[in-house]
Amino acid sequence: MTRLNKISVSIIAVLTTLGMSSVANAATKNPHSVGVQLSGGSAEYKNSKQDGGGVGQLYFHYNYAFSDIWSVEVGLNAAAEADKWKCTDSKDKFVCEKENNKLFNLNADKLNYSNIVVAGKGQYALTKRNSLYGKLGVQFYDYDIKNAKTTIAEDDGLGLFAEAGWQYKWDNGLALNAGLQTMKMGDLKVSGSTIGLKYHF
Repeated sequence: MTRLNKISVSIIAVLTTLGMSSVANAATKNPHSVGVQLSGGSAEYKNSKQDGGGVGQLYFHYNYAFSDIWSVEVGLNAAAEADKWKCTDSKDKFVCEKENNKLFNLNADKLNYSNIVVAGKGQYALTKRNSLYGKLGVQFYDYDIKNAKTTIAEDDGLGLFAEAGWQYKWDNGLALNAGLQTMKMGDLKVSGSTIGLKYHF
């Protein structure tokens, strides 16, 4: 399957999911939500964990709740390897320099990836405002590992998306969440912690 066909399949899956949600009869008061989430963690490539300063992610998502327990989520994620800095204090001068650590035992210094996510979400209420949640789904990924402008490795395809955590919701529709997330992208695996904010309407 070509890269264009994979993108088409992902788009069709997203449109089908949104179409199903538009005709569903949700049992919850505010079935829609949009949110943004920041993540930080580590990456493994072919079992090598030498990922420089780790990775940072920015994730935007839309969520439709079919009930107070079950919902579906569609999201877009963008990420890159986080730079590591070394700072020294010398003679009234504070100097910080970027450490160019090589990634994954390769002659590489950059990692970038993006993901289109479609996942199911379940939640369990602990109190009126507190709940535990879990997400499980698929993501279409596209990544590259580079040294300056030279590509060392790249891949795209479908992989696993999973997340679990805790969330707190206020009466005004805002909600805060924190959790643990993992994504499997062929030979690349990313795991880390997340914190996010979303709005229900």
